[in-house]
Amino acid sequence: MCRPDACQGSSAAPVPPPTSVSPSAPTPIQELRVPEAVAMGNHVFVKRDDLIPCALGGNKVRIAREFLRDLRARGCDALIMYGDLRSNLCRVLALLCHAAGVPCLMVATSEGDVTGPSFNQDVIGRLGVEVLACEKTNIAATVDLAFERLAAQGRRPYYIYGDRTGSGNEGVPANAYARAYEEICAQEQGMGTRFDLLVTPYGTGCTQGGLVCGSLRTGDDRQIVGISISSRPRERALAVLDATIRAWFEREGGELPADYLRHVNLRTEYTCGGYGSRDARVDALIEQMLVENGLPLDPTYTGKAFRGMLDYLKDQGICEKNVLFLHTGGTPLFYDYLSSTRGHANSN
Repeated sequence: MCRPDACQGSSAAPVPPPTSVSPSAPTPIQELRVPEAVAMGNHVFVKRDDLIPCALGGNKVRIAREFLRDLRARGCDALIMYGDLRSNLCRVLALLCHAAGVPCLMVATSEGDVTGPSFNQDVIGRLGVEVLACEKTNIAATVDLAFERLAAQGRRPYYIYGDRTGSGNEGVPANAYARAYEEICAQEQGMGTRFDLLVTPYGTGCTQGGLVCGSLRTGDDRQIVGISISSRPRERALAVLDATIRAWFEREGGELPADYLRHVNLRTEYTCGGYGSRDARVDALIEQMLVENGLPLDPTYTGKAFRGMLDYLKDQGICEKNVLFLHTGGTPLFYDYLSSTRGHANSN
């Protein structure tokens, strides 16, 4: 968040509202051919947030727009972002900040199966974003350094995750998918279809948390399942979801239902060992969805979560349901996958 001391003595002009944060039209919902699901009588649909026509698409476009709105509301004029070098969010923020004339700086770590620079990393580099690389154990100190550098330039920095420990700003990004939940409900009415389950990849928690908030606000009892692709321990991941939901209701001034935790369904058994890691079954699914549905999935986020969703349906004996999977994007990572597996797919 914008530090009070960082806002003093700045001569920088206020940030104009960037045109790139205007709302998009609802993203399409596509029914998929998924033999594993069909065998159990399930119908799988996908909401194509990867097709949001901005910054190479993905759920992070909705989330980044909320951060930029909050940045301007707080009177800040520079942005600090944190993520892995393959981060979809950091790619989107870098592009939107560039369009809006907002300087940004990235605090970056790296984990998982890294085979070389990603397309996301390449995009961030082409925009001239300064990257402060650090170990996971040194994030807070590096965030401090980022604040110092921007403040020394006369800027009023805004850290997307709140304080130096990454807490205190959970309600802002959650608003993106509290809004998107209303969009899904409107699309259901137009399609004449009711989705029994909504499934989303869980990374930072703000997408699943936002969907839960939207569901609670409408008063429905739909299952919203998060499939973790993260390295976060389960208890920490649940604590983040709890904080996200609480923060959104506090921010919106609404009454949090007493049984809200009953609506939190996070699965952490399908991570393949943590962020950036995958197995052969994930790769096989990515190939299948590309060939049979023309659907691009990536091995870091959507491919692993989709594989986990199918395993979850089977493990829980869930049959005869309409299931909506949220495609959270990561198209550059799909091309990373194609590049790294070139020549392998046809030989299998």
